[in-house]
Amino acid sequence: MNWSEIFKTLFVYNPSEPMLFTSGVFLIWYCLFLLVYSWIYNVKIYRTLWVILFSFFFYYKSSGGYLVILCFSILLDYYVARWIYQSSNPSKQKFLLILSITCNLLLLGYFKYTNLILSTLSRIVSLKFETLDIFLPIGISFYTFQTISYIVDVYKKEIKPTENLLDYTFYMSFFPHLVAGPIVRARDFLPQLYQKLIITNEYVQEGLWMILKGFIKKAIIADYVAQYNDLVFGGVKNYSGFENLMGLYGYALQIYCDFSGYSDMAIGFALLMGYRLLPNFNSPYVSLNITEFWRRWHISLSHWLRDYVYIPQGGNQKGLFWQNVFLLNTMLIGGLWHGADWKFVLWGGIHGLALVLHKLYQNFIGKTYKLKENIFVDLVSWLITFHFVAFLWVYFRASSFYEANLFIIHIVTNFDCAYFIPFLQARYLFCLMLSLGFTIHFMPNSFKNQLFGYFSKMPFWGKTVIFVIVIQTMIQLRSETIQPFIYFQF
Repeated sequence: MNWSEIFKTLFVYNPSEPMLFTSGVFLIWYCLFLLVYSWIYNVKIYRTLWVILFSFFFYYKSSGGYLVILCFSILLDYYVARWIYQSSNPSKQKFLLILSITCNLLLLGYFKYTNLILSTLSRIVSLKFETLDIFLPIGISFYTFQTISYIVDVYKKEIKPTENLLDYTFYMSFFPHLVAGPIVRARDFLPQLYQKLIITNEYVQEGLWMILKGFIKKAIIADYVAQYNDLVFGGVKNYSGFENLMGLYGYALQIYCDFSGYSDMAIGFALLMGYRLLPNFNSPYVSLNITEFWRRWHISLSHWLRDYVYIPQGGNQKGLFWQNVFLLNTMLIGGLWHGADWKFVLWGGIHGLALVLHKLYQNFIGKTYKLKENIFVDLVSWLITFHFVAFLWVYFRASSFYEANLFIIHIVTNFDCAYFIPFLQARYLFCLMLSLGFTIHFMPNSFKNQLFGYFSKMPFWGKTVIFVIVIQTMIQLRSETIQPFIYFQF
């Protein structure tokens, strides 16, 4: 590799290779970033400018010229929030709120949903609407929801607007959460900007631990099982029902390890800089019902949908019937947020129906015929909840409704346990990763805390050895095509 190629790799945006947390290019840049950061972090203005500069560079390396869209959103909502806060006219405040939300949703709608609208119209009116070649800017769904929450909270006088444009830019562009969440609420993050920044040893140890966990989840487990999942979902008819079921379990593990691994790394990188982001996952697959699952999965999105979609509709204030309607509407919107395809809406709608049924059960049947809690009831509840969630993930991964339905039908009609031993022999490393991933997931929190305690007490050289082993394992197991983060497409 000559100097020109090295320069392009380090500095120039490549659409086929966006900068990821697990890429060597990012790790080089992050180490250089931290080196400078360690000299200047005690001076707020220097720290703010340096983090903004690096965050913009990081987003440029992830989405290229679409950095302009992010900058437009930042400028628009910074000034709109200040005008809302300074105005004493309720009508003007409401107009500004609607203006901000409309502009942000129109941007999101154009980049994310234009082709869905055109293809749907083609089916409805029997006219051929050509789809457009539109690139979806990475992270636009996350930062759109984030800036809307900021504007709404300022409008409701729950928070004050930031003191200056630099602070708001810092909050919106903060690179750990920028491209794939979690959705960071201003009320949780902004107070940290105005406190004295102290990077404690506890923050450093926890940050390193979260980064290590994220690497293992994403770069080792998720990326390896993805190789088999891609084969199965790419040719459903070529595999038995048992092999498809293993692909279903594999994708359930992949999407969790991929997204929670990213969130862990985001939290870890932020901690090393002295900032705390809230947890985004809490062992969701241990849930005993669908309501519990949504309290544990993608927590920042669940809270956002509750506070900015469900409650504004009326929430729990208009009776049980409307409460269930609002809940179903919220989950349909949540499904559409995940992807510009009707299969995501179906996914959200079915989850919404399940939440409604569970709420009805709790309000009526559960109160009258309350099941006695025991290990058998818990096991059955867990099996139903886990497989309900896992089978619905098929609509995330499959390329179409037809392929998703075919995948599920194939599992039901062509399942044979006789494939177990041959599969174990042929795919032993996949089975090992599957077992490792779910074992880590189901570990009690007390045991995980114990592991963290051992890690934090290790000398520096011991931690270095562990990271080297993890990186080397990642290099050995990865395919020729590095797997992007799944939630980049959302």
